[in-house]
Amino acid sequence: MAAQRSGRPGGGPRRTPPSGPSRPRRTPSSALPPRTGPPPPPSSKLAQRSLAVLLTVLVFGLVVFGLGAATATFGERWWGYVLGGVFCVLMVIGALLSGRRSRSSGVE
Repeated sequence: MAAQRSGRPGGGPRRTPPSGPSRPRRTPSSALPPRTGPPPPPSSKLAQRSLAVLLTVLVFGLVVFGLGAATATFGERWWGYVLGGVFCVLMVIGALLSGRRSRSSGVE
């Protein structure tokens, strides 16, 4: 028979971390000093936007052809392409409306 430890009532595992030096708390972003150094080159913004467009087109293509493949099991592949296209158009409209709404309210 194993000996019981006197520090833990009930003999179960410890449920609270041991008391010791606490970790430093993160400060809110408003308390951080402003960034220093040169601004990023203009080409980085273009590269970031290009990558975003490429990834968006690839995801939308996956949605369209995925729905086409899913509806092909019922023998109606073209309905899947139409549904996928409609879904992508609705997502683009939602993104554009959301972007306009955040700009008009002053939130970025």
